[in-house]
Amino acid sequence: MKKHLKSVVSLFAICAAVAILLAITNYFTAPIIADYENKKANAALLEVLPDAKSFEKVDINELSEPVTEAYKADNGGYVFKLVTVGYGPDFVIMCGVNPDGTVSKAICLSSNETLEKEKNYGESFAGLDASGVNSVDTIGGATKTTSAYRDAVKAALDSFAKLKGGVK
Repeated sequence: MKKHLKSVVSLFAICAAVAILLAITNYFTAPIIADYENKKANAALLEVLPDAKSFEKVDINELSEPVTEAYKADNGGYVFKLVTVGYGPDFVIMCGVNPDGTVSKAICLSSNETLEKEKNYGESFAGLDASGVNSVDTIGGATKTTSAYRDAVKAALDSFAKLKGGVK
C-alpha cells in the first residue's frame, strides 16, 4: 500500500509541476499572441479595404450569420468577418465593402477546404454590388466551397445595406 501511495504522490507532483509550468508559460506568452493576432487582423482589414485608415468595431446583434465581426472604416466602408461552412467547417472570409456598396476585396483567412480554390476566388467579387454577386460562377470540383464563398460575400453586402439603414 505504501508503494502505491508513493507512486500516486510522485505522479501528482509531476502533474502539478507541469501544470504550473504551463500556466507560467501561458501568462507570459498570452499577451504576445494576442498582439500578434491583433496585428494580423488589422492587416486583413487593411488588405480588404485599403482606402481606409482606421476601423471601429460595430455591434452585430442585428446582423445574421455568417457575420461574426463587423468594422466600420473611417471612409464609410465596412469590413465583415464571415465564418461559414463549405466542404469543411470553419471557412473564414474577410470581405471589404466600399462606401458605394461594392465589394472592395474578399479574402479567405482560413479554411479546411481540400482543393484550395478559395484562395483566389475572392478576386472575382471585386467591384460587384449585391445584384452582381450571383453572376460569379462557381468553380467545378469546388462547388460547395465556392457557393459558400459567394453566399458569404452576399451576406456581407446584405449586412452593409442593413448597417447603412437599408432593408434587406
